[in-house]
Amino acid sequence: MRNALLSQPEARGIIAGSTQNLPGVIMKKLAKYILMLGAASIFMSTVQAGVTLNAARIGAVDVVALAKFYQSAFGLQEVNRLEFPGMLEIMLNFGETADAAKANPDAQIVIMPRPSNDLKDPVPHIIFNVTDMAATVMAVKAAGGTMDGDPRPFGTSGMIIGFAVDPAGNRVELIQPPRQ
Repeated sequence: MRNALLSQPEARGIIAGSTQNLPGVIMKKLAKYILMLGAASIFMSTVQAGVTLNAARIGAVDVVALAKFYQSAFGLQEVNRLEFPGMLEIMLNFGETADAAKANPDAQIVIMPRPSNDLKDPVPHIIFNVTDMAATVMAVKAAGGTMDGDPRPFGTSGMIIGFAVDPAGNRVELIQPPRQ
């Protein structure tokens, strides 16, 4: 830093004995470093700005049957299907039609095969916002899913929360926001 100061014309006068410009030199250097720190922090905050959720992946022994459940219970549409020897993945998204679902930029649900539907961990699950909890619960049951208890208010937030279980054992959290 001393060498950087010595390179400034104002600093030569300071070294020669005059201290009149010392505050100005210090302020210029301080402003320069603050500007560099600000630019670095802006850069760091934008590094992650391009990150979005691409999809949520769930598994089932019978991928096709589970895709039909999500189509029936939640109105999802098939937007892509990857078939390889011994593997099938079906991608679903929201939309009135398959074309509308394909055009939907929101995150998709990807169903992939797994060897068993015997799940031990209740934490991983999909979360859906719903506008009518009672109608959604009826649709889940009609499509072959079950409910893990009755939907209930979430504290005093005005939200109603329910947990469905799809036919492959995956948990689906249902959140009805407060009515406006």
